[in-house]
Amino acid sequence: MNRIDFYNAFIIVFLTGTIVSFLINQFLEWIDFRERCRSGGEIPSVLKNIPESSCFDSEKLRKICAYENAKYFAWIPSSVLGTALSLALVCTGFYPWLFNVVCRITGTPGSFVSSYACAFLFMVFCSIPESILSIPFDLYREFRIEKKFGFSNMTFRLWILDGIKNLIVSLVMSAVLIAAMIAVLTGFPKLWWILITCVMFAFTLIMQVVYPLVIAPLFNKFVPLEDGELKSRITSLMEQLGFKSTGIFVVDASKRSGHSNAYFTGIGKSKRVVLYDTLVKQLTTDELVAVLGHEFGHYKLHHIVRRICIMLPVEFLLMFLLYVFSQTTALYTGFGFAVAQQQVQSVQFIGLFLSSLVAGSVQEILSPLMHLGSRRDEYAADAFSARLTKNPHALVTALIKLNSENLSELLPPKLYVIWNYSHPALSERVSVLEPSAGKNF
Repeated sequence: MNRIDFYNAFIIVFLTGTIVSFLINQFLEWIDFRERCRSGGEIPSVLKNIPESSCFDSEKLRKICAYENAKYFAWIPSSVLGTALSLALVCTGFYPWLFNVVCRITGTPGSFVSSYACAFLFMVFCSIPESILSIPFDLYREFRIEKKFGFSNMTFRLWILDGIKNLIVSLVMSAVLIAAMIAVLTGFPKLWWILITCVMFAFTLIMQVVYPLVIAPLFNKFVPLEDGELKSRITSLMEQLGFKSTGIFVVDASKRSGHSNAYFTGIGKSKRVVLYDTLVKQLTTDELVAVLGHEFGHYKLHHIVRRICIMLPVEFLLMFLLYVFSQTTALYTGFGFAVAQQQVQSVQFIGLFLSSLVAGSVQEILSPLMHLGSRRDEYAADAFSARLTKNPHALVTALIKLNSENLSELLPPKLYVIWNYSHPALSERVSVLEPSAGKNF
């Protein structure tokens, strides 16, 4: 067994960060559960004077609480075992043991070929324990919770086929990314932090084109929206905003789930507007136009571009820190890897992996900051939709219906929203939109 140095600074940060993150999540989920038990049968005051809120009758409120509680009680063992597994893999020396096993298969990393084979097999085998652990919880959520509350239309055969497709897609993408990473690490051992960040950014842009055209159709059927009032009004909005796309599509999401959504995907000529078939059935034309007006708001207000401009320097800084850590032998020896200073250059992909483990253990602390910007953008997109459609009430009623159909919580604790919500809670969005309903846009 490989010896782990529990006095090592990197190990201390990893263990502390993992445990603190676990406790934070347990506390947040518990206060959310407690608040649900206390006020789950209440309707937010801002909704009481809106006729469409009558959908939240006592039966619906009870069902929302039951659904959220079922997810919470399933999450507890998943969280406990997931955290225990993460700690066990590190504390037992699993990673250095696995690295030694892989090296006996591929040879010691050095050349591109040996380094690539070693890195690819190491990364694949590292993901197996967590994947195995997640299977029973995924099955329970899909075939017990989601089916019980009327969402899941999944068959076991389709679940297996989706898993196989996801595995193949993940392996192909991993193979490409790891090849690029090893090429950069072996060719530019001192500058890889710059180049890998560029590679990851380029890969993200490429996937914006590849996903809607190649990957998404592997799982769902996309049919052009039929001619009619809805298509005419959406097309009119797109022309008004100068939004060019390859078309408006309806996806057969209902063959898996009753949950609903709408989104834009792709960049450049590959952009497309996608509506879930469930969404088309649940909302009126005015409401669908208002929802898409919100999505157009993200596009016209440059939220994605701005987020990239903010995150790209952060990614460079983070990758530089990972580079600095990966040059430190203490990182390797702390986790049980027998690596001398002269060997560091040939195993920097291990250093990158271990640095990511350490960084990932503390990222939970940054969640409130990341979600703050996201919620701000959602408010701005809501306001844009209100101005664009001149019908803010349609967005209000759409949000109410979506909240009702998806059995989303009505009164989550403020701290829980701050920490976990990328979108404002329904009552917060409605309280901002409703006063503008009487304005003359």
